Amino acid sequence: MADAPSLPPPLVWLLTDDQPGNRTHVVGAARALGWPAVEKRLGFNERARKATPLLGATLDTLDEPSRALIAPPFPDLVIAAGRRSVPVARWIKRASGGRTRVVLIGRKTPDVADLTIRYAYFQQVPRPNLVQLALPLTKVDSETLAEARANEPDPLEGMERPRVVALVGGPTAQHALGRDFAARMTREVADAVRAVGGGLAIATSRRTPADAVEAIRQAAPEARLHVWRADAAYNPYVAFLANADLLVVTGESEAMLAEAIAAEKPLTIYPLEAVPLSRISRVRGRIASLAQGKSPLAPAARALMASGWVNPRRDLNALHRLIESRGWGRTFDGTLNQTPPAPHLDERRALGERMAALVRPRPEGASLPSREPSA
Repeated sequence: MADAPSLPPPLVWLLTDDQPGNRTHVVGAARALGWPAVEKRLGFNERARKATPLLGATLDTLDEPSRALIAPPFPDLVIAAGRRSVPVARWIKRASGGRTRVVLIGRKTPDVADLTIRYAYFQQVPRPNLVQLALPLTKVDSETLAEARANEPDPLEGMERPRVVALVGGPTAQHALGRDFAARMTREVADAVRAVGGGLAIATSRRTPADAVEAIRQAAPEARLHVWRADAAYNPYVAFLANADLLVVTGESEAMLAEAIAAEKPLTIYPLEAVPLSRISRVRGRIASLAQGKSPLAPAARALMASGWVNPRRDLNALHRLIESRGWGRTFDGTLNQTPPAPHLDERRALGERMAALVRPRPEGASLPSREPSA
């Protein structure tokens, strides 16, 4: 009896935008799924500024070139992140007659997906279509790190060991990184590196302010400093992760923390200064807390969160506690963490199976390799 022919993998679209974090999450999910995927890089018009749940399913927030990308044949699965992608994903599902399944990533997405991916340190209400991951999805894994070691120049060549790489983020709605703080942080980290007889490299990010970069340069002139540039032809970020002996990461960057853990190097978290929450943030936090309780207001609070009008609150202190409790790193105390990290659970396999089940089971014996999406 002839073997049944293997079915081709489903058609997968990745909706990405100009936010690097959103693209990282989407591509990370695609790597977990392991099927070929087509990336649709979206551009938006002014209406996207008001991409609220009231918009529903629409392409009206897209610019004309992006709107032309969203055409049949429609995919079996859409993976997207960020609030601006939600109306587009909903439109695709409706245009496909409900056949397309939708996966939305992040806390700023309403409960309109077949599967929602969020992280455990968000203040949220569990529900059947919610997958909570301990760490953010990233594009960094053992394969990308091995490739960087084999094929990219070692940016730490010639440095004393242990070779310490400090990855610096920048201010957020909840954190500040001013010139004085950057200088103090750099001096403290440089002192800790000297105490272990190592060499220091510092890599900034797109969020690092120019005055903080200059303060870092002056505070540790002996460090090997890599300044992020938008027009750079090459970014050695993954090579830094792959070749470091010890890592120091500023605590506001969920992605860099997750990528440092993926690198399986001793990790030290250096928290940035917290800034006072705005009044609206405090109100939203209160609603998120009510949603998890049993008060008479809990159903209304849950409805506001499910609709997307109130987002789960991000608690990075909870993320830091989780990292420490799992043995993946510790917070800076004047010294560098040199303890090898405990093995971290690779959540990608279970996530990939959950996403695949939305469409259909993989053909028996078929194992498609994880890969970057095609443009």
